Amino acid sequence: MSLPERLQPKSPIGVAVDGVYVTLTLGGRSVNLDYDTANRLAVLLRGHARQAKNNAGDHSLRVIGFANLTDATLDELKAQRNRDNTAAFLR
Repeated sequence: MSLPERLQPKSPIGVAVDGVYVTLTLGGRSVNLDYDTANRLAVLLRGHARQAKNNAGDHSLRVIGFANLTDATLDELKAQRNRDNTAAFLR
């Protein structure tokens, strides 16, 4: 049995949506996943990464978020500025 290949620290990592598929890029390799497989992979990665983090003794809390800002509108910005005056809208 061979050891799993390790990704170099500065290797490119990317995720892109292509219609109903998700393209995952790790290093120089890419794979297209249907959305259901991509969701299952995300759940598995998150759960196992949490376990590896605990095994490493890192019990810090970190909030990681995702946002698709291409749907932002000027009206939404105005509503946001009423709550937070640091909101910005870039075109």
